[in-house]
Amino acid sequence: MNKSILKHPLTILGGVAIGVLIGLFNKPLSVMLNIENFAQLISFPGELYLFFLQMTVIPIIMSAIASSLGKLIRNKSSAGFIKRMTAIFAVFMLICAITGMALGMFGQPGSGLSDDTRNLLGKLLSSSNTDGTSDILEITLGAGEAAESVKRHGIGYFFSNLIPPNIFEALSLGSIMAIVFFSIILGIAIGFLQEESALLLINLLSAIFYAFQKLISWSLYLLPFGLICLLAGQIAAVGVQIFVAMSKFIILYGIGTLIIFVLCTIIIWVRSGITNPLKILSTLFEPILLAFATRNSMATLPSAINCLDKGMKFNSTAVNLTLPLGMTLGRFGNIFYFALAVFFIAQIYGISLVPIQFVIILIGVIFAGTATAGASGIVTLSMLSIVLDPLNLPLEAVLIIFMAIDPIIDPFRTFLIVYVNMAATSLIAKQERNQEPAGTSENQMIVFIQEIYNKPPLINRVNGNIEGVEISFIKEIGKRWNRNVVFKDGAAMNPHEREWMKERADIIAGGITKDLIPIPPSDFYFSKPWVTVNINKAAKQLYFLLPHGKNTSQEIDSIIKTLIDENYYKIILASAKFKASLGY
Repeated sequence: MNKSILKHPLTILGGVAIGVLIGLFNKPLSVMLNIENFAQLISFPGELYLFFLQMTVIPIIMSAIASSLGKLIRNKSSAGFIKRMTAIFAVFMLICAITGMALGMFGQPGSGLSDDTRNLLGKLLSSSNTDGTSDILEITLGAGEAAESVKRHGIGYFFSNLIPPNIFEALSLGSIMAIVFFSIILGIAIGFLQEESALLLINLLSAIFYAFQKLISWSLYLLPFGLICLLAGQIAAVGVQIFVAMSKFIILYGIGTLIIFVLCTIIIWVRSGITNPLKILSTLFEPILLAFATRNSMATLPSAINCLDKGMKFNSTAVNLTLPLGMTLGRFGNIFYFALAVFFIAQIYGISLVPIQFVIILIGVIFAGTATAGASGIVTLSMLSIVLDPLNLPLEAVLIIFMAIDPIIDPFRTFLIVYVNMAATSLIAKQERNQEPAGTSENQMIVFIQEIYNKPPLINRVNGNIEGVEISFIKEIGKRWNRNVVFKDGAAMNPHEREWMKERADIIAGGITKDLIPIPPSDFYFSKPWVTVNINKAAKQLYFLLPHGKNTSQEIDSIIKTLIDENYYKIILASAKFKASLGY
């Protein structure tokens, strides 16, 4: 069986269709198979699949944020990047909040309801007890848990749980906000370490990140089966009556989602440089589907990173830092949901809002949405109290209504969190494919220094600057070629960056011997051997790698031959030995 078939979009859509059909026809299927609840039975393997996806999230968050931030701190341009990231996230939060408020004001989701709808909502509201709980609420969550969650999970709770007193406890509890805070602090610390220590930790964290991405890649072969199980259970559990009553609210939320979706698609399309907009949707198909199916933004994180990094060639360092932070703090779907929900609640109680209250709503829904970081399901709904309390609007009485429609709204909330974060990241991260390829500038010679272990003593790294006989030889090549030499050190890059840089380099260096690289990469060939040195008491010839198909390679090889004829390496070797004898 061809494994790629399991990842094909049509196969995945087929899994979605089968899951929906099983959910819709759960009762007759259960009777026919003589099983009490067939959809619930097969939902268990789907939950296990979701648990597996969630298992990879924390290692990916920690390794991606810490390694990317460490590299960013070491980059002199990091201040500008952080400012840009903050500004773009703030703008998208405002857009989502204002969209929700506008639809709430002009769409009037809580006004003009039919008598039947008002009677049904009235029954649900009247079922609430004086302490804010209800019989239905207690059955769903357990004795009074919903009311307690409202009292417990406010803005103070958000800040008090930001700094973990014990990181291992935070890891075991899956406290995303605390883990993200720890990862940020760790990344900053790594950025200020000495060169070798910083590179060691960055490379270790990058390796962990790519190892877990490999696990995700393997798990996607089971995605169609996971979707069948997950969707069957979700669809079967959804009732119909309450959705008819709340249809106006649900439709307005869908309209808002569509507006934001179109805006974000245009942004990603323009930033990606891809001509066909349909190709954008094809590339982003996997994280979009995962968002709707899993209702867990963090479960989509590896797929979203892969789409922007590999699929659209955005800078991997920026993507690896921005997306995990965005998925945690940029809860755009919740911000939009809360803005619409506030107007719905005010309208069903017949309360007119004054201008100052609009400002409170705008600021409040942004805080409330951000405060949902690390929360899910009903706990997310409880954060509405952050914005409703200053407006003197009740949450406990209407919580049961939002709980009832949450199975329908939650996938859309998750989708917006994922998709808006991807659009924001496309604005923050540079598009590598659209940049001028390094080495194409007429006055530059790009030199990629391979990350090779057991380098000969000619290669030294002092305080982050690459110096040594080989480097002096390369500088002389650039001087005679009338080019400015630009060194790119592979040791400071992740695997994707290394491959990208190799494609654009004019020359690859780094103590290259034919026994170390017996077969050069297909796009490169060995230059003339520029020096013979003793390595481990054996005479070795050192080479550079030059790209095939470039006229520049012939020019470089010709200069290397001239320098060999002039015994230039002996001059710089003697100079290096003289400096060493003086203690330099």
